[in-house]
Amino acid sequence: MSRKRQPHYRIQLKWFRPLFWPLLLPIALLLALFNKLSPVPFKIYLMRVDRIGHLAENTEQFCCKLDLGQIGREFRVFVHRDAPCNRFLLRMWSRVLPIRQVFLPLYDVCNKFGGLGVVAKTLQTIGPNLRNEVEQCRQHLHFTPGEEAEARQQCRALGFDCEAPFVCVLGRDDAYLLRHNPHEDNSHYKYRNVDINTYIPALEHLAERFTVIRMGNVAQDRLRTDNPRIIDYPFSGRCSELLDVFLAARCRFFITCGSGLDSIASICFRLPVLYVNFLPPRLIVNFGSRNLTILKHYWSAAEKRFLTLSEILASGVGESYDYYRITEFGAEIVDNSPEELLEAVREMEARLAGTWAESPQDAALQQAFWERYRPHYPDRVYVARIGADFLRQNPHWTR
Repeated sequence: MSRKRQPHYRIQLKWFRPLFWPLLLPIALLLALFNKLSPVPFKIYLMRVDRIGHLAENTEQFCCKLDLGQIGREFRVFVHRDAPCNRFLLRMWSRVLPIRQVFLPLYDVCNKFGGLGVVAKTLQTIGPNLRNEVEQCRQHLHFTPGEEAEARQQCRALGFDCEAPFVCVLGRDDAYLLRHNPHEDNSHYKYRNVDINTYIPALEHLAERFTVIRMGNVAQDRLRTDNPRIIDYPFSGRCSELLDVFLAARCRFFITCGSGLDSIASICFRLPVLYVNFLPPRLIVNFGSRNLTILKHYWSAAEKRFLTLSEILASGVGESYDYYRITEFGAEIVDNSPEELLEAVREMEARLAGTWAESPQDAALQQAFWERYRPHYPDRVYVARIGADFLRQNPHWTR
């Protein structure tokens, strides 16, 4: 039988490391006994570092839970089993949390014996920011003066002045996972992908006032525009781990379909985010009082019409972004049109500029959407909004 290929981002277990396990087992057992007797236990937390969204969001949310007193007193250290997707971001976290890889062999021993009350995997499983806890807490990540200076220099080399306002745009495609997870079948993510060139009318509109940076360090398709104020960063030859983080942390706002890197903007640095082409509805962004969302549409192949919000939620098709599950429901996913994207961008600009005036019709449509949505997920704190023009033009989302 052929051995299953190890993911390339996994830290390889050196052949000699298990030789130390018998020596470490007494220490592990002593720590287990200590934790049973001590009111302040010792914990080794396993970080999620293989994907940038988890490295950013999971870790920031953990820090917020510490600030809010939701995690008790502990002696704690942090380790990671995977090669970090962004070493610069991990280095920023090492200034906040005691990340000590020397404890990784001890973690391995404890984990082999069921954790022994020493291993903590909270950072692996911590959920999304459903209670809007992040807005209640201080920001934890900060750039040093040296990092700021280096990032500004890299921005100038990229062709723009980061002191002037700029907007980041991220469109998901298959390129990253094909490079990062070549050992896995990622076809079930098909409906999360977008055609970045449908964004061009919105990007051209933004470029009248901002530098626009298409984000990602790898992408399938180039942007089909020659506008000098729109930078196709993945094809610039200027990508760096520092710049990946800095751009997301310093933009005026971030436009995304919900794809990891935006967590640096929305969660770590509390910046406003416009979510477009978003799915599934179960994960709709309810947090962040300046966040705005428009969703992909669900088309009934049998009935030749769009499914209503009530039908999507009641049927369960809105629970997953899995291509095969959605297809089994008899649904097809329809991306946002260039016009929907443009109107959402205009609304986001107006809201952030303080010039947006909500009409009674818009308020009624917001209420109609959330009245149908909230009963399915009653334990969340709702402060974000759905795009106004999106609801006006698509009545199936308010029924």
